[in-house]
Amino acid sequence: MIKKDFLPVILGSDENAYGMARAFHEKYNIIPSVLCKQVLVPSRYSKIMDITRTDDLDLEHIFIQTIGELAEDKLKEYQKLILIPCSDRYTELAAKNSAFLEKYFCNRFISYELLSRFITKDKFYGICGEYNLPYPQTVVCEKKDRLDIPGKLPFDFPVALKADNSNSYDYLNSKFEGKKKFFYVETKEEYYNIIEKMNASGYNGNMIIQDYIPGHDSDMRVLNCFSDNNGQVRLMSLGQPVIEEYTPLNLGNFAALISDYNIEIFGLVKRFLEDIKYTGFSNFDMKFDAASGKYKFIDFNPRQGRSSFFVTASGFNLAEFLADCCVYEKSADTIYAKSDMLWLTVPKKIIYKYTSDREVLNRAKKLIKEKKYAYTLLYKKDMNLKRFLRIKLYYNRHISDYKKYYFKKKQ
Repeated sequence: MIKKDFLPVILGSDENAYGMARAFHEKYNIIPSVLCKQVLVPSRYSKIMDITRTDDLDLEHIFIQTIGELAEDKLKEYQKLILIPCSDRYTELAAKNSAFLEKYFCNRFISYELLSRFITKDKFYGICGEYNLPYPQTVVCEKKDRLDIPGKLPFDFPVALKADNSNSYDYLNSKFEGKKKFFYVETKEEYYNIIEKMNASGYNGNMIIQDYIPGHDSDMRVLNCFSDNNGQVRLMSLGQPVIEEYTPLNLGNFAALISDYNIEIFGLVKRFLEDIKYTGFSNFDMKFDAASGKYKFIDFNPRQGRSSFFVTASGFNLAEFLADCCVYEKSADTIYAKSDMLWLTVPKKIIYKYTSDREVLNRAKKLIKEKKYAYTLLYKKDMNLKRFLRIKLYYNRHISDYKKYYFKKKQ
């Protein structure tokens, strides 16, 4: 039997995972294998994903056993396999078990030692200091110091307050009134009110307190990169938010992006990634600080972001970059993506109504008029009635969310 070239194995079933599956299907007409704990809405009723649901896939011994068994089976049919984690937990497990995974998969993962240098925000800001990546003035606060810290801050209120890892098990499973992914805190009294509720919830992790950078949602930037197995950056794609999400647990997620280009940001991040010998996908969030005239780094994800299908929709297919480097071993120079594209995860009427930056809104309207826009989950080749109705409901739920939360973002 002649083996097929390769098979992608995707970990997760969220919008990020579906976007990667769609990228492979668009370019290669491949149906990836997908492993997940539960089938989330973005992947339900899909015909471009071969989904296997496994309880406790996020436990290390289950992770190793499940992936090992699948890889052994698939290598009978395919010459090479590619593994694509689509969440922080799966990325962490891949780094911890990189030596094991290299026996089966052709793409390489960073070591857990390297991942540990930026696995939480406080550690990431530490590495920013080493590599001269600008970031907001920051204080890391342990639980025992939460109530004492306001009087010791080297900057004034308002402040930005967030867990050192809002996707950690501890924070995701803590429950308290007013819980958010990110808090805009205007006064000490408001700070104490939040912390008292948080302390009672049992969340024991560190908190990040930062000098708040004012501005529109459009002052943020998101950078998606891909680095090959040798640590060379092959692709850099920059997006400018039109508007962000506003529900408490999704603050900071991007609801609409338009393409952008900034050679200074590209150069700064490229030097950083290549110096640390980073491999695979990476994702950076930053915000323009008018006071300093610099973009300041807010967050770093050692994987592609939830909005990363924006890159593929812009004409730079993430699956193709991954396959060219890891399957076909093609060499190429770094591509700095330049395009005109709008990516959406909310109905168009939301950006018309709620976008505060008129210049960015006008550009978005122009792209919509020119049909240069895309939704990750609306894929014509993967649409049946059940899926269409479920995805339309998934997108339209944002209408009531914005009515309820838009003006409460900073409360």
